[in-house]
Amino acid sequence: MEQILLIASITWLAVLSPGADFAMVSRNSFLYGRRSGLAASAGIAIACWFHVIYAMFGIAVIQHTFPNILDFIKFVGAAYLIYAGVSTAFGTIRDVEGSLLPSGRSMAREMMTGILTNGLNPKTSIFVISLYTQFIGKDTPLSHQLLWGLFISLSHLLWFATVSMFLSNPAIRTVVLRRQRIFNIVIGIVLASLGAVLFFSGTLGSGAQ
Repeated sequence: MEQILLIASITWLAVLSPGADFAMVSRNSFLYGRRSGLAASAGIAIACWFHVIYAMFGIAVIQHTFPNILDFIKFVGAAYLIYAGVSTAFGTIRDVEGSLLPSGRSMAREMMTGILTNGLNPKTSIFVISLYTQFIGKDTPLSHQLLWGLFISLSHLLWFATVSMFLSNPAIRTVVLRRQRIFNIVIGIVLASLGAVLFFSGTLGSGAQ
């Protein structure tokens, strides 16, 4: 029971900590509405399984086969966050009364936004790998490991769906949309800064080896 409470607590602390996932769900919920925010939340929950699978089946084996896979994920993730930040900061201004997704944005695209944001997020990768190697353990039955993966995924879905439901409230959205240029710039800077930190930390780490 103590181990269950410990793992559950660590998971929720990691989920609740602000980062790229929170910024992306906030952006989608504010600018494009509840459906967009919930779609991104679902994408984040799906992407959690990417991290769970390689944590379960041995990151050492994966690194042996693809030695630079984690560095590759870090750089691609950094590039994606910088792209998302810049595109958000310079995004078009939406009609305050508008509630539908803008032309060219589908629910599948919004879900993919969540998948890419979380799937390429080294923060989630490090958290899941640490959880499985230090607390869950390789000797834990496979069925239990899968259940913990489901718990991690559902925890992300529950939290970010809640965030989306709150931030997409019509009254809150109206206030944000009336000041969306400022909001776009702030969220854009946050996303791009997270990407820049990942990029330069990866570059310095590679150079030091």
